[in-house]
This record gives sequence, structure tokens and C-alpha cells, in this order.
Amino acid sequence: MKNIFKGVDVDLSNLPECITHSNDKEGFSPKTRYIAGLDALRALAITIITLFHVFPDTYVGGYIGVCLFLVITGFLLAYSSSYDYLAEKFSIGHYFLKRLKRLYPSLLLVILTTVGVYHFLLPNVLEDSGKEIVSICLGFNNWWQLAMNADYFARVVNASPFTHMWFLGVEIEYIMLWPLLFGLCMLLKHQKIKLLILAGLISASMLATMALQGVEISRLYYGTDTRIFSCLFGGAMGLWFAEHRESVSCQKLLNIRYDILLGILLIPVLAATLMLNGQNLFLYTGGMQLLTLIFCMILFTVIDDPILGNRLESSTLKWIGGHSYEIFLWQYPVLFLFQRQGWDETIQGSVLAILMILALSAYSQAILDFVRHPKLNIHNEGWVLRSQRYTIVLMAIASAVIICFGMRDVLASDFNPEHKPGYKLKMELEQKQAELEKAQAEIERARAIKEAEQATKIKNEQERLAAQLRGAGVTMIGDSVMVGASSSIAKLMPEAYIDALSCRDVCGGFETAQKLAQENKLGNVVVVALGTNGPLLKHEPYASGMQNLLNILGTERQIFWITTYCSYSQWMKMNNQYLAELEKSRPNFHVIDWYPLAKGHPDWLHSDGTHPNIEGASQYAKLIHETLKNKLTVH
Repeated sequence: MKNIFKGVDVDLSNLPECITHSNDKEGFSPKTRYIAGLDALRALAITIITLFHVFPDTYVGGYIGVCLFLVITGFLLAYSSSYDYLAEKFSIGHYFLKRLKRLYPSLLLVILTTVGVYHFLLPNVLEDSGKEIVSICLGFNNWWQLAMNADYFARVVNASPFTHMWFLGVEIEYIMLWPLLFGLCMLLKHQKIKLLILAGLISASMLATMALQGVEISRLYYGTDTRIFSCLFGGAMGLWFAEHRESVSCQKLLNIRYDILLGILLIPVLAATLMLNGQNLFLYTGGMQLLTLIFCMILFTVIDDPILGNRLESSTLKWIGGHSYEIFLWQYPVLFLFQRQGWDETIQGSVLAILMILALSAYSQAILDFVRHPKLNIHNEGWVLRSQRYTIVLMAIASAVIICFGMRDVLASDFNPEHKPGYKLKMELEQKQAELEKAQAEIERARAIKEAEQATKIKNEQERLAAQLRGAGVTMIGDSVMVGASSSIAKLMPEAYIDALSCRDVCGGFETAQKLAQENKLGNVVVVALGTNGPLLKHEPYASGMQNLLNILGTERQIFWITTYCSYSQWMKMNNQYLAELEKSRPNFHVIDWYPLAKGHPDWLHSDGTHPNIEGASQYAKLIHETLKNKLTVH
């Protein structure tokens, strides 16, 4: 199956010979309608994106491959539309029909298969996936994700196997916009390229301006208005080539070694892939714009030097480039599954994930080819071809069964527009939050009396320990995970003071500890459950917030920090490793290791894979109580 990243069909039969090059000599063929070298660029883009998704700590800037895909999309749409227009074959109906055929068969196959497989392997994870899938299919998933991210609970639950579909939203929106832009270009005639360049500059300027104004990075990264400059610059190139290739010879436009130029251009691409973190302000104030120009130059070198393009046509690069759309679609479904199951924690698991993505990409094309062109009369074929076809038939049957489960789960989703994903969890946590606040109000009223009674009652270390294990002198500061377990904690430690709040990160934890210290409510034993909503080090303001929190807790109090389990979090491993290092370096710092228990018992968690359910809350509270008992006995 052809895909959105594959060369757009162009009718070249009526064009001058100098631009209808053969594959063997110049790079174009009127029969295959194929531009040599584009598969290599698609392979480059999807490779660095895949490395970023699988190894985000190493290839921190691999997301830049998206810019290259957008440039190629803009170029091909403009190039093919121009030639269709010159040949008087351009029509809106034909334009959209071709894009529908490229986009949706593979997309629907991946979505429904994913939901079907998750029905068995990760039940309830996609129970609210209906509205998300609608946003993907209608091409506005990037804006839908931005709207959901405005709500903490929707953001948590929506860490989904379809998170990467924001990019498809930008692609579809540009595809929808292009006929209008192309119509304006045809009206302006000689000014058409300037129009696209001007529109691209406006989009690029919006990205930089909004970044300097402090707009959230997710809005900058997902917004169509802040990203389509890559498509527009690529489109300007497409119009230019379509207009000028007839008036120039078949020689290169620049009298330089394009292979050397390509090597030079790839250096900043490699550097950005390894060093340009997505949180870096430079990325949005000039970095992404500069990388787009570099990708335009790379595309120029490949198109303008057909010999170089053909040299890049290795079988491996052609296969990867030809399957780039399917590789893109399958990435998050596979990686999300591996993360939830804990299979990604070894290099072998990561390699296996990559191999599975490639295998599923080949499977997608094989299934769709079979559906389009079923060949059941295979008795005259050799045993090799016969076995291949039997395998594909069995795969198609298995896929149909899985897809049926996927369709059933999607149709059973909650489509109520007033219910954002995770609303059930939100309601439960809000109820627990209210119960917690009510309970703490009661504790506050009785605290002064109890403190006086305890002062006379606690006469030895054993009695003091027993009081601490009931929660006397114990302060807990946490986020929504602790909120979800608060009632269970209160049963085991009724005298503990629990201050837990959804959305809280380590900066909020510092502010809370500071306020409690000023009110003389910060006990001698402090239990902290923070790290789900942000990193604890490296990135600001979190790193400063962490140090401020440690400073206010001091060295005299006994600090117990609960490790994080949040399968979608990019900073989970880093946070937990940092906590282990603190435990080694600070005598008064102790780790309560929730991570391995949560990882080994996914049935203890809600469908978001983070917040404990009733059983999980009981085990969470028990772990805190037992760890305090063991550590405080020693001290």
C-alpha cells in the first residue's frame, strides 16, 4: 500500500523529456511516477523518530524527523498539484480520494487492531478511547490532545498508545487546507511562491513569538498554526521545481558536489538529534525554523541531483521509506504496551520493540494488499508462494477477529462530550480529597489535646515508636497517587497528617512543606509521594524545587520518599534512580519502594496505570506502614 509519506502520483507523460527521467539514469520515471532518493529521506526521518521514541534519553532530539516529514509532504502536494494543473487533470474530488486511500486503510487497521489486542493484554486501558479515535479519524487529534491536556485527569488517562497521532492531525489539516492555498497560488500566478514563503514566515514567526511569551510547549509543538511552516516551505520548493524544471537543462542547478553538501547538512541534523532537548527554548525561537531550512536544502540536493538520488536507493532504505507510514502508526501502540508490561527496561526489550514495529508494518501492507487483491486460486503456484498466501489468509482471519473486538470496544466507549477521559477517576479522587480534608479538619481540632496527652503517655522508645506508627508526628505530602490511597493510609495511621493534592509536583511540595513548617505542622517524620507530575532533577524549575524541599526538611527529620510508578512518564526511571542515590548519600533519607510492587501487580492500578485502585490503595498504605516500622525501629 502507498502511504502518506510515499511519493505522490504525478502524471509526467506530457512533460518535456528532460524532466521525465528514467530510474536508471536521472531519477524520474513516467511509469513508476517515483522520485529517486525520497525513500532515503523518509527512512532518515522515521529512523530518528523511532530512536527518539525507543531511547528518549539518548536521542533526545529525534523528534526533529517530524519536520522532515512535513517538508516532504508540502513539497509533494505542491509538486503533484502543479503538474496535474498543467495537464488539466487537477480536481478536488480526485485530490481528496487519493489522500483517503493513502491514509485511512492503514490507519483504521492499526487503530482497531490495537484496541482489539489491548482488550486481551491491557483490559480497560482503552475503555474511554472512542472520542480520541474520532479525533484521530477526523484529523484534529492535535487540538483534541491540547484540549485534554488542560485537564490533569484527562492528561493522565490520555497517555495512550495513540499519543503520536497528533502529527497525523497536522498532516490531515494541511491536506485539507492545501486546495485553498493552491487555488490562491494559481490566481496569483507569478507571486505564488512568494505567497507560500510569506505564509511560512508568518507561521515560523508565530512559533518564536509565542515561545518568547511563555506559551506552553505542548501548544507550540502540537499547534497546526505553529508547525505548518515546514509544509509551506516544502510547498514553495514544490511549486518552484514544477515551474522551473522545464526551463532548465537536466544538469544540476548548482555546480557543486551534492554528496559533500549532503554530508555537511547532515552534521547539524545529527547534532540536534543527540543534543537538542524538546524543552529547550531555542528549539522554538529559531532551532526548529533553522532545521526546517536545512531539511529543505537536503531535499533540494536529492531532487536536483538524480545521480545522488539513485545512489541512495538501497534496498534497505527503500523498504524503510516505503513502510514509513506504517512504522509511524505502529510505534506508540507497541512501545506503550512494552512500557506497561515493563518489557522496555532492558536493551533486549527495546530491540524487540523495534523488530515488532517493523514486523507489524510489513504485516499491515500484506493484509491490505490481500484485501485489495485477493488471489484464492493458488493451486498452480510453487509451495513457497502457496505457503506465503496461506499465511496471509490466516493472518487476515486472525486480524478480522481481533478487529471485531476492537470495534466492539470502540463502540462501547463513552461518547458523552461532557465526560472527558478519566472523569470516573477524577470523581473518585475528588471524593477522596474531600474525605481527606474533612478527616484532617477533625485531626486538627483534636491535635492540641492529643499532643498534651501523648507527652505524658509516651514514656519510652517503644511507646514513642507505637505512637509514630499510629501517625503521631508523621506528616505526609503527596500528589493524586497519595490522594487515591489516603483513606487506606488513615486506617493504618489515623494520627498522621496527610496533605495530598492532585497535579502537585515537587515545586508544589516545597511550597506545602514551607507552609506546614511556618504553621508548626511539619512532623519529625515526613513521608513524600512526589515525582508523578514532573522530574526531580535536571530540568527547571523542578530541580530548584527539589533542593528547596530537601533544605526545608533538613537533616534532623526522618524523610521517607515513595518511588514513582507511572508507565507513561519520561522521567520515572530518572526520578527513582535519583531517590536511590539520595538514600545512599543522606542518613536521614529513606526510600519506600512502591515501583516494583506496582509494576508487578497491574491489577492494583486503575486503567491509567498510575493511580491505585481499592486493592492497590490498601497495599500502598501497608507498604508505607511497614517501611516506617522497619526503619524507625532501627533509628
